Amino acid sequence: MELLFVWQFYICWQGKLKIKEMDIINSTLVFKLGEDNNFSDIKINSEIKHFVADLTGVSVAVAESVKSKFTVFSKSVSNMKGSFIIVCEFSFDDDLVIVPTLQEAFDYIEMEEIERQLEL
Repeated sequence: MELLFVWQFYICWQGKLKIKEMDIINSTLVFKLGEDNNFSDIKINSEIKHFVADLTGVSVAVAESVKSKFTVFSKSVSNMKGSFIIVCEFSFDDDLVIVPTLQEAFDYIEMEEIERQLEL
């Protein structure tokens, strides 16, 4: 009985999925902070929907100093149906998506894209 339910769920899920190839790599911009902890000079083209801030090696003080800018940026990216992920060794905010590795950032973006396609 349990196997039948799982199979039916899979068929239902597969039917709702709009077959659309996800090009996560080409639609994602990975950036690091500049020397003045600024990221306002990012060059964005129309294909970019997802953003990854690589804060590897950044101190807690620097991360805290840009937290409010990241929060505003995250909301604007989300309104455009995109993703904003931060790669950092430590968590400095509960509202921002923070993962420890770049691979996990790409995995998270892929999961969000699947959710959007399924309209969850």
